[in-house]
Amino acid sequence: MATLDELLSGAIRVRVTTVGAPGDPVLDVADPAELELLREALTVERVTDGYCMCHGDLEFVFTGGDDRRTVVGLHHGVALRWTGWNGDALLRDGDRVLHWLARHGVDGPLVQAEHRQAERERELLGRQAWTAAAPAAVRDLLDLAIAAAHTTGVIAPSVHALVTDRLAQAFPDPAERAAALLTWYGSGTGRYSGYPVYETLPAPALADTPIAEIIDALQRFPDDRVAAGAVRHLCAWKSRAHLRRDIARLPDDVRARLLAVARESDDDSTRRRAEQHLTAGPSRS
Repeated sequence: MATLDELLSGAIRVRVTTVGAPGDPVLDVADPAELELLREALTVERVTDGYCMCHGDLEFVFTGGDDRRTVVGLHHGVALRWTGWNGDALLRDGDRVLHWLARHGVDGPLVQAEHRQAERERELLGRQAWTAAAPAAVRDLLDLAIAAAHTTGVIAPSVHALVTDRLAQAFPDPAERAAALLTWYGSGTGRYSGYPVYETLPAPALADTPIAEIIDALQRFPDDRVAAGAVRHLCAWKSRAHLRRDIARLPDDVRARLLAVARESDDDSTRRRAEQHLTAGPSRS
């Protein structure tokens, strides 16, 4: 059986179509020089033993001089699918393919790849900020939480228990301990949904922290990072056993400070939740 490179070297035309959207091709190229550039861009690093679960983004339909058609699927700008392989193949340089397409007016895949890269960079920065904010007493537990985020998606209760025990020893003063937890919890992405699982590592310890200690921490430590952690904690869904009652106990000056910090956030959800939860009247529960 001919290799993919051998088949593509004899191609005289390529039509690019959108997977799952039959109709006219989004691109039709017959220039030999451009076909050669595309063939070089489609060089693969290795064939894997597995397949991406999606159907792919685009398909390159190559036509040879003998009218033989060779269909190659593009997956996320990093892999190819061809019937001659027992798995998807990783591209040696996916950017070359994306830029080739963009030069011909098909810039969607390149834009999507740039968005994915930007998101990966944001996630990396968030993880670095979250790690840096973690108290020294629990730093050796962070890798366990990060690993869980990429495997089971669940942090073991024993790890949460270690966090609670170690912070109790490292911060005998309850208000200092609460401030450390809030600073840590408010770091990273700070989001209420779509955040990495590892960011929940401080959550159980915060849930068990009496609201009086959280209020004391907010009053004694005027750091906006402490307030941001409190906003994220108190405005989350079911973050405490008696959430509404605890919010109702916030002194007016503390509530005003949390609202001010939330309103400065660039996250719409944070601002919306703060207005909903922190401006509400006292609970009757």
